[in-house]
Amino acid sequence: MKILLIMPDAHMHKLRLGKLRISLREMPITLCVLAALTPKHPGIELKLVDGSVEDIPYDYPADLVGISAITGCANEAYAISARFREKRVPVVLGGIHVTLLPDEAKKHADAIVVGPGEEAWPRLVNDFMAGRMRKTYFGEPLGPGEPLAGIPTPLWHLQRTRRYMVAGTVEATRGCGRSCDFCTVPAIWRGHAKRPVADVIRDIKLAPGKYIAFGDVSLAEDPEYAKELLSAMVPLGKKWGGLATVDIIRDEELLSLIAASGCVFLLFGFESASQATLSGIRKGFNKPAEYKRLVDRIHALGVSVQGCFVFGFDHDTLEVFDDTVEMVNELKIDIPRYSLYTPYPGTRLFKRLLAEKRITSFNWSDYDTMHVVFEPANMTPDELYAGFKHAYAKTFELGNIFKRARGFSVNTAVNFVGNLAYKTFVRRLARDPRFATPSMPPPHPSADSAEKCNAAAFPDALAPREEGSANA
Repeated sequence: MKILLIMPDAHMHKLRLGKLRISLREMPITLCVLAALTPKHPGIELKLVDGSVEDIPYDYPADLVGISAITGCANEAYAISARFREKRVPVVLGGIHVTLLPDEAKKHADAIVVGPGEEAWPRLVNDFMAGRMRKTYFGEPLGPGEPLAGIPTPLWHLQRTRRYMVAGTVEATRGCGRSCDFCTVPAIWRGHAKRPVADVIRDIKLAPGKYIAFGDVSLAEDPEYAKELLSAMVPLGKKWGGLATVDIIRDEELLSLIAASGCVFLLFGFESASQATLSGIRKGFNKPAEYKRLVDRIHALGVSVQGCFVFGFDHDTLEVFDDTVEMVNELKIDIPRYSLYTPYPGTRLFKRLLAEKRITSFNWSDYDTMHVVFEPANMTPDELYAGFKHAYAKTFELGNIFKRARGFSVNTAVNFVGNLAYKTFVRRLARDPRFATPSMPPPHPSADSAEKCNAAAFPDALAPREEGSANA
């Protein structure tokens, strides 16, 4: 039996070199883990395809197709599903968007997986092989404090490892204890779960190459766990990068272990220089007054800083774009990233803007953080989109790239190449018809469907449910 696992093209942060497509990010881990979770029947053959770096093989003789979709890829996932279902190939949909909008997703698939797939996916495959696949499968949520145990080592080699900046992506934790208003994580995963350190170390040892990337949204959420993990990593000799919150500046022991364990970059969600804005989006633990001290301390450890900033907050005015570029240069953020405030379904932001009738597009293809999908408070959608592009273009001018450079080192050289890659991406942002307007009509789904997105059921998307006849 041939199983084809697909991630649709996210159309984000990548280079096109003729027919070659290179992602500027680490390799996504989802398909590699699903492959490892697939029952080890001798007759099963797996093929993994990431649409961001290769074409979807519609002529592949699959017996079952699995598609994992984030919101920005939902329309494309549905279109891919339709192509295979026209050929009478059964399709399973899963991922964040399916968990948030299961009633919508089930219209486009033969089966859906809601929630985590560790237990649901192998059960679905076994049911399919036995000819009794159900319409809906629910992942089992963890109990309070329960470890995220039993996850097998990802099968990285089944993807095109050379198409990514880092191929060896590893997961140590899942979820986050914070509740930022624009983040989908609190809507799909309750609390912060940790894998046994021994399991993570096993995966790190087996990961391809010398460099790994943690896909965790908050690796050091539990500082004591992070210290245990980083201490165990010290003798491995691996280099790594991942996400962290700005409050790690307050834990000197953690910072020392970050350096000793081989960290080469950390990505921080700075988001804004306004404390009022940060408090308003429930990210008040960010302290702009500490940004310089944090960046300087991370640089002193020999670690590069990647920084994320968001445009479109209710406090933002037209001055925010140049002010942010100036701050990025002053802080010497090694590789900056910008995005647009995006109200993903299930988030507090979506519910607020929907109630305020400020959402202007329900076309999920716009939900990629690079399109304006709502009415800003202090500028027009066109002004927000133009300012976003202006900030990107100005940030990656050669003069500003050199302004952020720090001496001569291997890290500096790597960061310079990364900045040039983003400079190429900025040219695409300016020229690609996909990014020509602040919003891409027509709206999808309908406004009526959007009202259903505001249902109180969102926070309960991962609650245990009976898989009786109603789900078959």
